[in-house]
Amino acid sequence: MSKLRFPLLTAGIEILGDLNPQLLQELQGRLKLRNVSLAILCSLIGQGAFLFWQYQKMNIRRGLCENGPDPKGRECVQLGTHYLLVHWPQWWLSIFSWGSWLLLLALVVGGSFLLINDLSKEERRGTLTFVSLSPQSAWTILVGKILGVPSLIFLAVLVAVPLHYLSGFSAHIPFIKILSFDVLVVACCLFFYSVALLIGLVCHWLNGFQAWLGSASICGLLFLLNNLYISNSSVDWIFGFSPITLFPYLAEPVGRDLPYRTNVDSLFDLHLFGLPLGSYDLLVFLFILANFGLWTGWIWQPLQRRFRNPDIPLLSKKQSYWATACIVMSWLGFSLGPNGDSEEQIGYLLILHFLWFIWLTVLLLPQHQALQDWARFRGTYRSVRGRIQRTKDLLWSDNSPAWVVLSINLGIANFPIAVWSVLYLQDDQLSLLVGLLFNSTLILILALFNQVVLLFPISHRHFWAIATLTVPPVIPLAFLILMRGGPTGPEAILFLFTPFAFLALESLSLFQTMQVLCLQLGTVAGLTWQLNRQLNRCGESATERLFRDDVSIDLAEQ
Repeated sequence: MSKLRFPLLTAGIEILGDLNPQLLQELQGRLKLRNVSLAILCSLIGQGAFLFWQYQKMNIRRGLCENGPDPKGRECVQLGTHYLLVHWPQWWLSIFSWGSWLLLLALVVGGSFLLINDLSKEERRGTLTFVSLSPQSAWTILVGKILGVPSLIFLAVLVAVPLHYLSGFSAHIPFIKILSFDVLVVACCLFFYSVALLIGLVCHWLNGFQAWLGSASICGLLFLLNNLYISNSSVDWIFGFSPITLFPYLAEPVGRDLPYRTNVDSLFDLHLFGLPLGSYDLLVFLFILANFGLWTGWIWQPLQRRFRNPDIPLLSKKQSYWATACIVMSWLGFSLGPNGDSEEQIGYLLILHFLWFIWLTVLLLPQHQALQDWARFRGTYRSVRGRIQRTKDLLWSDNSPAWVVLSINLGIANFPIAVWSVLYLQDDQLSLLVGLLFNSTLILILALFNQVVLLFPISHRHFWAIATLTVPPVIPLAFLILMRGGPTGPEAILFLFTPFAFLALESLSLFQTMQVLCLQLGTVAGLTWQLNRQLNRCGESATERLFRDDVSIDLAEQ
């Protein structure tokens, strides 16, 4: 038998090496006997400690078995001369829910940390460029990373799977529901592992800190999703990024009484485009699975682009139009539910609108050298054909400035939101439309300012990119906090320089609002002029620079 086993193992390794050499390399480097033994031992010790903790939390009531069956479904257990009433399905549900939550954290957070850390190590050693130049496709290499780097975590979780299913069956949860939850966990891992790879490729300038920052952000997002309530607004969309959303439907046979959540009943009010999505567990399952699939696919667009060429924007301009349309439809789909509070809907929608376009600015940001080359070879044509080509580049080319595309994306996002406000908002239409206008001008100001600053030959460009997009809207908020000002006080005008402009519209006069709007539009015009001026200077040849007046004066003075 042993003679047969090793040829089969060797043949399996050869097949795996042919299918995905990167995966084979990752597994060979990690699945050593010492590492495998340690992972299994830690999993078994962790399960034992977890069961002991759950035993200490067991809800036990003293009673008499002669009194008949307990109305709450507790079973009678005799220990010596004592009679105890124990609700076994509820206890097993506690083990299942807490265990599933801890396994999800281990898989998602632990795996994301290892993936980001692995890419940062390869970046520091200089091997990442060598790997990206291999004849393997980016898909093969990145999938090999996803399946191979967290392999020890997969092994430890695999050892805990029997307890996971045993606790589920003992809690009277059907097999198909447990399997559905596990499918969502796999989809969740694929999504967050893709995000982790993108963080590892983009944030290499953080010098190793990106692993801690990225995994902590993912962990914080999972905890946030675990404590939100359904509000029938656009923010309900993020419930599609956590398998925990399915938990209330798993606990139905035991009375929906989950041990660590207090807001599970609100999930049954989830609506999508007016349909009662939360009323059916199958629809919730399909929605979460489709949401993970859609946005995992979108994450892989910048992932594959950046892996092969670190000098191009993360997202092409054509892709940005479709991405904006997808995300706006997702927001509006959850804003059509009944009993939604108009003020909450407006607030969440405008905040998500602002955050998306800040992130989109980062995704579309061209490199300094690429933008300078475009300005020199495409941006200064005087002929009609050259101007047509310049317009096409502004709409489609990766190396051209991004502010024109951002304006188009603002139109793609603002039009359906405006239509939604007219159809579904009764008394707060003006607040949303004006807030959307101030949001759009603020986004254009930040994008143009960011591009103007990054055209200068400065060091630490990543820090400047973050600072120019985040600091300007934070300064008015900091003043408001220091002065303890509110949307109805004398400092309310500062709200118009933040994403929360809609809060102060009622307390400001039309003249004040128009003043600020004209100031912002003037700033947009001034930054556009300055950006074009810098692009023209970048596009000048050495001869043009030599014969320019200011250069000739400098040469004469020297």
